[in-house]
Amino acid sequence: MGSLARFALMLTLCVPSVAHAVETEVQYLSGLGKDDPVKWQFLCDHGPHANHWSTIGVPSNWELQGFGIYTYGRVTPVGGWTKVHGVYKRTFTTPATWRDEAVILNFEGVMTDTRVTVNGQSAGPLHQGGYYAFHYDITSLLKPAGQPNEIQVDVDDESSDASVNRAERRGDFWNYAGIFRPVYLEAVPKTFIEHLAVNATAAGVLEVDARLADRRAAEPSGATATVEAQVFDLGGKPVGEPVTLSNAAFGSVAHLAGTISNPRLWTAETPNLYRLDVRLKVNGAVVHTVHQKFGFRTIEVRPGNGLFVNGNRIFLKGVDRHSFWPDSGRTLSEKISRDDINLIKELNGNAVRSSHYSPDRHFLNACDELGLYVLDELTGWQAKYDTGVGRKLVKELVEHDVNHPSILFWDNGNEGGFNFDLDADYAKYDPQARLVLHPWSEFPVGIADTKHYPTYQGLQQKLAADPVLFPTEMLHGLYDGGAGAGMQDYWDAILKSKAGAGGFVWALVDEDVKRVDKGGILDSQGNYAPDGIVGPYREHEASFNTIKQLWSPIIVTPPAGGSHAYTVTNRYSFLDAGGCTYEWQAIAFRRPSDAQSGSMVLTSRIDHGRSLAPGASAAWDGWGLPASASGRGKAKADATRLIIRDATGRVIQTYVWPVESAGSAPDTTAKSGSGAKPAVTETPEAFTAKAGDVSMQIDKSTGLLVSASRLGHTYSLKNGPRVVAMRPRPVPVRGQTTPPPQPSTAEPSKLVSLTHAMEGDDLVISAAFDGPMRTLRYRLKPNGWLSLDYVYAMSGPHEYFGIGFDYPEAEVKGMRFFGQGPDPVYQNRLAGGTLDVWQRSYNNTMVGDPDDLKPGEHFDYPVFKGFYSGVRWVQFNTTEGEITAAVEQQPDSPIYLQVFAPKTASAKLLGQVAVPFPSTGLSFLNAIPAIGNKFGGPQTMGPMGQSAMATGEYKGHISLYFGQLPKR
Repeated sequence: MGSLARFALMLTLCVPSVAHAVETEVQYLSGLGKDDPVKWQFLCDHGPHANHWSTIGVPSNWELQGFGIYTYGRVTPVGGWTKVHGVYKRTFTTPATWRDEAVILNFEGVMTDTRVTVNGQSAGPLHQGGYYAFHYDITSLLKPAGQPNEIQVDVDDESSDASVNRAERRGDFWNYAGIFRPVYLEAVPKTFIEHLAVNATAAGVLEVDARLADRRAAEPSGATATVEAQVFDLGGKPVGEPVTLSNAAFGSVAHLAGTISNPRLWTAETPNLYRLDVRLKVNGAVVHTVHQKFGFRTIEVRPGNGLFVNGNRIFLKGVDRHSFWPDSGRTLSEKISRDDINLIKELNGNAVRSSHYSPDRHFLNACDELGLYVLDELTGWQAKYDTGVGRKLVKELVEHDVNHPSILFWDNGNEGGFNFDLDADYAKYDPQARLVLHPWSEFPVGIADTKHYPTYQGLQQKLAADPVLFPTEMLHGLYDGGAGAGMQDYWDAILKSKAGAGGFVWALVDEDVKRVDKGGILDSQGNYAPDGIVGPYREHEASFNTIKQLWSPIIVTPPAGGSHAYTVTNRYSFLDAGGCTYEWQAIAFRRPSDAQSGSMVLTSRIDHGRSLAPGASAAWDGWGLPASASGRGKAKADATRLIIRDATGRVIQTYVWPVESAGSAPDTTAKSGSGAKPAVTETPEAFTAKAGDVSMQIDKSTGLLVSASRLGHTYSLKNGPRVVAMRPRPVPVRGQTTPPPQPSTAEPSKLVSLTHAMEGDDLVISAAFDGPMRTLRYRLKPNGWLSLDYVYAMSGPHEYFGIGFDYPEAEVKGMRFFGQGPDPVYQNRLAGGTLDVWQRSYNNTMVGDPDDLKPGEHFDYPVFKGFYSGVRWVQFNTTEGEITAAVEQQPDSPIYLQVFAPKTASAKLLGQVAVPFPSTGLSFLNAIPAIGNKFGGPQTMGPMGQSAMATGEYKGHISLYFGQLPKR
């Protein structure tokens, strides 16, 4: 009955001798969500405020309001599972216009066992199952209009049905309790349309099943029922002719069928909706009208070919989403639903799995409107409902959600929590006969395969088979691992496959809940909940930008080899690339001596692109900025930036292509200037090189930098550049904690000779070594820049290798850098960065782990520490002063910057996401390690997860400046 509230209007119309309410009327007894709860009286028998009457906002989860006991499904509490009982009460009145109406009491969701009385009388049988809408006809229980009625709702968090507890409350997610979704009354005529189920295909075929109800005490003689259906566009214009069924019988389902010519079809890319008005007439008079939004579309799973919507192959770019907000648990709002959908679309995603239960009505409404494919799930986390209660819940689930065009499939449980007796029940209530999936398994056998967490090798094997593969959980996030890490290899394999259909990343959100019983801290239940691409308050983690870039529907490759043509690939399934806008910018990057970050736009223009069909690629010649548009005045362009926006204005991809000189600009600065000619003094321990007010000491026993100073202020960068390296870690056993990373395996380099000489105005100190480091040349310029040219040798597989320095982390306050940002990278998570000048303040954030956060604090992202890609220069703001390093990047041998080592959770919680870092403060590396996911080490995740192979000599050129750079 709750489906009638969807588009209910507060209207009445008099119809002689039959009924006077044409539209369903709605009266809320609660708020609509977390932001507008309505106070009810409340009593709870366990928890901080137990055993005395108080008030509570409805809807809400009572744990977040200071009642009951927080529990996590996989973690058995000390002393076992305590059943918490809550009692809700409030009064309400009904209007006089409802005197002759049937009144239905609707609950959108109550956890878990629910008994309802109205005016002391039972409203109906006990309801069991926390995630499902249910209702009672309370017409006979109500007092006359205007008189107060009392409703009492008794709720047990633990069900008396053990199978409900196993399916819902022993899973890998937080348990909550209480009336957590809206409660409302509906008033309808005594003869009314109780339920609608719509099937609208891409061919324009429209079928409507209307269940007719009669609550009259006695049916008048000669009464006949007629049902009429009319389609409208959302502007209210009729579409097609009305469809009518005469002599319909009450207590049965009236089936109407018609055809709409050339309807605008619904897809996630083109979410075209219509409105269906269905009218019930008795003896020729309209007694009830309901409205239902719907979309025309057809879903096909074609073994050996893939997943198709409206005849076009699609790839599910999906995430697994818990209905969750840290301050309110599972009680959300329409704003959160819309924000989450826009967040997924910002990610360039097009699909969501409602793991592991059906989402809010407003979420599905917004998926229909904004365009998102949905897998709607019956709860059953590795354990199933018994058949009796399961059948009731399947009916409630499907009847509640059946008309949403966004729903592609039903999920009958999760990871073994499948009751096979229920598979056929979905079609009883779904005229579309959507496919029923068993997430984690191949089901239906030979048709669809939703294998969870395949290794890269397993993925390739599955993709070569005929069943259409779309893992409903893959690349399990944990802290900074999984999700975006490994995605490039996985996604490339899926796109190239004959029948792959995408997949779903576990998970969208870190489920770190606010513990009001512990002073407001966030709790991730160890490593069970910090699995998200975004944080609990939707803070973007590094994987967000990686996935966004890899899932972009428009791919552009710049000209190469003398060509002037850009190669454009359209990965949309339905939209032409010409519908996007392309903003071309000529930009100049900020320099190390500038105070600002970012880049300056010298000139720009908007291009609406050219026609390019879905799935096609083409070379677009004469595109982009003209050669004359390199800048105005004295400024010269360092790069071309292309910002691509979809038809809604959302940025879907940003490219930056630098000119060759952009990378060398810091070195030009390093080599220019004037000052006192450098000089060197010698002691038995060190060479001291001076140029004006700057001096450096080189240890004569190691050949390494000992210290630097300017105007008497010492800088603690020292003990480098030394070779750092680590051989591959053992391949971890899947599902077990990774062994602690091994220490560096770089052999010590022995100094053979150390000499100094003047080369023009520069002082050069040359060192030769026996060992991995071969040669090292320090060049001190009159302007105070110190350049280092080094050569080292390395061979064989390694986690990382390069050169490093020590620097105390406590002295660092922040940094600016010119490179790919804003996030750190790993070898198998390189995508997602944009070349620019980025500014970051120091933080010691642990990705996804809230243990360091104080109550009220949010995660500070991006994290500061880690490996950075494509860095041309970096400037550290320290308590000792500024330290600037300019890095010469070579296309065939990129250098990564390591900035300290991120703080992580304890080793026992890290799963397979432990990453080895050099024992240095700052390093310049030719190879960096990959990161695993919760269940698999990086070696199982594809080519990019393998150890780097060192192949001989490596050369590097770094320039250092201590102190504030002179202004240009």
